Parts: sequence; structure tokens; C-alpha cells
Amino acid sequence: MLRDAVVVDAVVHPYNLGPDNRDPDRTEQLLAVHQFHRLTTGRDRPEYLLAEDEFLVDFDGEALSHALFAESPVDLAVIHALPNLGFTRGRVTEPERMAELRDRYPGRYLLYATVDIPVAETAVDELEHQVKEYGVDGLKLYPVMFYDGTARGWRLDDDQATPLLEAAQDLGVRNVAIHKAIPVPPAPAEMFRVDDFETTLDRFPSINFHMVHAGVAFVEETAGLMARHANLYANLESSFSYLLTKPRRFAESIGPLLAAAGAERLLFGSGANLTHPRPLLEAFEAFEMPADLVEERRFPALSDEDRANIVGGNALRLHGLSPTDVRTGVAGDHFEQLRDGGFQPPWSLVRAGQP
Repeated sequence: MLRDAVVVDAVVHPYNLGPDNRDPDRTEQLLAVHQFHRLTTGRDRPEYLLAEDEFLVDFDGEALSHALFAESPVDLAVIHALPNLGFTRGRVTEPERMAELRDRYPGRYLLYATVDIPVAETAVDELEHQVKEYGVDGLKLYPVMFYDGTARGWRLDDDQATPLLEAAQDLGVRNVAIHKAIPVPPAPAEMFRVDDFETTLDRFPSINFHMVHAGVAFVEETAGLMARHANLYANLESSFSYLLTKPRRFAESIGPLLAAAGAERLLFGSGANLTHPRPLLEAFEAFEMPADLVEERRFPALSDEDRANIVGGNALRLHGLSPTDVRTGVAGDHFEQLRDGGFQPPWSLVRAGQP
């Protein structure tokens, strides 16, 4: 099963929530992010929980890399650079720093750019800079831009997003991931709906759009979109955490998506450091679609091939990679040597030197 698959974590992002980047007026929102980490990790595996003083930091790229590649079965991870989400002074995950992390560990990371500038022409310039400077593999977008002290919501089908997507297409960006389904205050909740995908998916057929947090909300709407549009993919960051807390809910989240589009357009994502990938992957390996949902709602049962596609095969295909490419790229590296002796304890480098 999964032990023979190349595992790709399709979304990781070491949050910079350190003192220099926190907005002191948004303490409630910052604490809510940590609480979300607690909720998605669950109570049964306390060793995977980060304490508040371990989480609300400028999370170390070394600690993230160790958690992904030495403490779990992940072979390759996609870093999503993140804009200002309304509770920090600057970007939550800075593209330049993430490019440095990627370059530190060849073969282990891909990188998505981000923009948070509400002026289309300037945002296009910023995207062009990141594509040329960092050689990015995709673009991560957030449906609200916090810039110069103001917040501005936008839709994929509006006059702000369209020039940016046209530029992405012209620059050869073929993967665009958009945070949806989970509102993050102080952003307005209506911007996280999914009704702005329809015309955009038709207009940009050469771009693969990834709905991040698919399955958390708007499940039937998402399934309908996936049935109609072959260029829409479901990134299951956060939905995967239901395996640890509400496994029935996980089945009800992915079942309609599987029925609508098959297993070839679902992507595993942990959101690390938001959650640790290992317990998610272990739970998924043991997961079976409940028999009543298969019989009564016609949800497909998952084959070994389906599982392998979801945890890595689909992400590899989206980025023009093969399992051999990944295995060759990391053969004998530091993390592979560490993992040969068994998985390291969770968050090892975070807790190094602690009693």
C-alpha cells in the first residue's frame, strides 16, 4: 500500500508567527490558529501537538524538513508561500525564504509563489519576479488581500484576478492553488465560497486549479465543479485531519468527490507545520470507506492504486514528475539515511534539548 508509494505532501508552509511578524492587535486570531492546530491534530496522539510557545514562532525550516522527511513517509513536499492573512505584519510564509529552503535540500521541495497586492498590474510584476527569480512550480492565492492596512476581497472571476491568471498562463504557471472553504478572520467569510470557479475553469483550461481545503465545506458544489471541469483538483488539507477526529466525516467529505471525479484529482496535504503528516498518512492507510456509504450513496471504495494516487501519484503527474525522478533525486540524502533506521520522534528538532 502506501509504504511502496512515493508520498507527496501537496501543501506545507512553515508559519512565521514570531514576535517580529505578529500583529499585536490580532492576538485572538493568532491564538485561533494554534487552536486549529490542536483541533486538527486531535487528542489521541499528544506527541504530535505543538505547545503554544512551540507553534507561535517563526517556524524553523530545518524543523519542518525533519518532520516531513525524517519523521514521516513524505518524500517530496510542495511549499505554499503565503501572503499576509490579516494577523501578521508581513507575509506568513515569505517566498524568498522558502526558495532558500527548497535550494538547501535538492529533490525534496517544490515551491509555489504568492502575491498579496490588490493592484493587478503590480501583482503581475510581483508574480513575474518570483517566477524568474525563484523558478516556482505554481502559484498560491488567498481570496482576501491585506495590504497597506486595508483588506480587499476578490473573486477568481473578477477584474482583479483575471489579469493575474492571464499572466500566470503566459509565464508557464500550470498549477494555481486557492484557499477556500475555511474562513480565517478577520477576512470576510463570503470570500471563501466556491462559486467563482465555474467560468474561470472554462476560461483557463491549461491551468490546473487546486481548491485548497476541499471537502471541509461546499462538498456538493465542489463535486459538481469537478464533474464538469477536468482541470479542478481537490487539495485535501484540513479534510485529511478528519481521519484523526471524525473518520465518518472524512468519508462523507471525499466520497462525493470520488464519485464525481475519481481518485485521480484528489491530493494529500498536511499543511505542516499546521499538522504533522505522519498520523494523517497512517490513518489513511488504515481507512476503508464505510460499507453503508458504498451501498447507499454509491461512494467508491478505495483501491491500493487510488491511495497511491492520492498520497503522491496525482501531485507528481501535475508537476511532470515520475516516482523514479523523486527516488533518484533523494537517494542517499541525509533524511533517507535517518529514515532507514525508522521514523524519528515527532517534532524532534522543535523539542531538541527540552526535558
